[in-house]
Amino acid sequence: MKRLLLTFAFTILAFVGCKDDFEDFGYVNFYVEPDSTMYANLNLGSRGWEYFEGGYRGVIVCRNNYDNFKAYERSCTLDGCHGRLEVDETDNVTIVCSKCGAGYLSYDGSPLSGSGAKRFLYMYCTVYDGQRLWVSNCR
Repeated sequence: MKRLLLTFAFTILAFVGCKDDFEDFGYVNFYVEPDSTMYANLNLGSRGWEYFEGGYRGVIVCRNNYDNFKAYERSCTLDGCHGRLEVDETDNVTIVCSKCGAGYLSYDGSPLSGSGAKRFLYMYCTVYDGQRLWVSNCR
């Protein structure tokens, strides 16, 4: 009986102790036509970007070149910070958190050195067929 209780207790602790590395993301499933005039910022070439509703705090879609897009959750990954990310409009390459100052590269979501963030931005999956850009959860 003791063995059964111990096994049960360890099982409960294992499930309670498990935690995702990144919890600030949400469900995303939408498409846009990036060459449309509705999304003028996406047409800035390799530095294009646009904000969209969805996810946990929103989605940033960045255009790295004509047919390569990245989509990121707008939640800061710095531990303890729950800020909303924005594209730095002075260069259109970095994504920053106005709450804590953490910065990330829009090309791959990697944290800038010295910004305090250790984790990459949560990335959503993108598929571009030449006309429509589909953004969704990767799982």
